[in-house]
Amino acid sequence: MIDLKLLRTLQALQQTGSLVAAAEQLCLTQSALSHQLKEAESYLGAALYLRKSQPVSFSSQGQMLLELAAQILPLVAQVEMQLKGKALKRIRLAVECHACFHWLLPAVKAFARLEPNYPVEFSAEIEHNALDALLSDDLDLVLTTDLRELQGVFFEALFEMELCLGVSADHPLVQHPFVKAQQLKEETLLGYPLPLDRQDLYRYVLAPAGLEAKFRAVAQSSQILQLIATGQGVALLPRWLMEPYRAQGLLAVLPVGEQGLFRTMYAACRQGQHQAGPLQQLVEQIRLHQPS
Repeated sequence: MIDLKLLRTLQALQQTGSLVAAAEQLCLTQSALSHQLKEAESYLGAALYLRKSQPVSFSSQGQMLLELAAQILPLVAQVEMQLKGKALKRIRLAVECHACFHWLLPAVKAFARLEPNYPVEFSAEIEHNALDALLSDDLDLVLTTDLRELQGVFFEALFEMELCLGVSADHPLVQHPFVKAQQLKEETLLGYPLPLDRQDLYRYVLAPAGLEAKFRAVAQSSQILQLIATGQGVALLPRWLMEPYRAQGLLAVLPVGEQGLFRTMYAACRQGQHQAGPLQQLVEQIRLHQPS
C-alpha cells in the first residue's frame, strides 16, 4: 500500500541520492530500507527506482510518488502540528558553517522579550550538517547561505552579507585594493570541515577560474581567525565576523573581485512549520538585528 512511510522513504532517497545516505537519514539499516522498497514495488507491480544509478534515478512510477510526497507530506506535517498543538516549547537553532553566534544575541534577546515562553537553544554540534538535522526534526531553524532544493524545507531570505578574504596583517595581498583568483593559487585555504565543493572561496572564486586549492579543515571560526593572523592560511568569511580583529590590527580584510562577493543569508525550517507564530517572530527579529 501507499503510506506515509513509503513517501518519506522515497523523498529521503531523492534528497540524499543513495540508499546508504537515505537509510542513515531515516535511522534505518540499508537492508531494512531495501526490504521496504522491494515490498512496495511488489505491491505496486512496478520498479520505483533504477538500481545501480548514481545518484539514484527514479522510474516514472517513482516520480509519481515523489510528486505525491511533495504535496502530501508538508500538509501532514502542518496538520500534525495543529493536532498536537505544536506550539513550540523551544526553538532549536543552528547557524550552518559560520559558527559564531554573538551577532544573533541582540535578536534573541529581543525575541525573548516578545515571546518569553519560547526559549532559543543554540546547537553548535551539528552546525555543518544542519539542514539534515532540520529534516530529521533535531532542529527547528537553520540560518544558512547554502540555498538548496530540498523537499520539505522552506527557505526565507533574510539579508545580504559580504564575504571577504581574511589574510595576515603583513600579507603581500594587503597592497592590493581587492583580490583576484589568480593571486590565491599558492595560498592555503582555511575552512570548516565540509567538502571542498561547499567551500565558498573554492566554489565562487577558484573553481570558476579553473584553479585547485590547498585546503585545511578547521572546526571553529575562532581557530580560523587565529591561523589567519599568524599567516598560516587565508579564509573567506563574513566581513562582520573579521571586523573586530581587523580593528585590532591582527589581520587584514580584502574584498574579493572588483565588485565584491555577496551572499544571501536564509532562514530554513520545515515546510508547514514556517507558519508557526513564534518561529516567524524570531525570523523577523533576526532580520531586524542583522550584523553590520
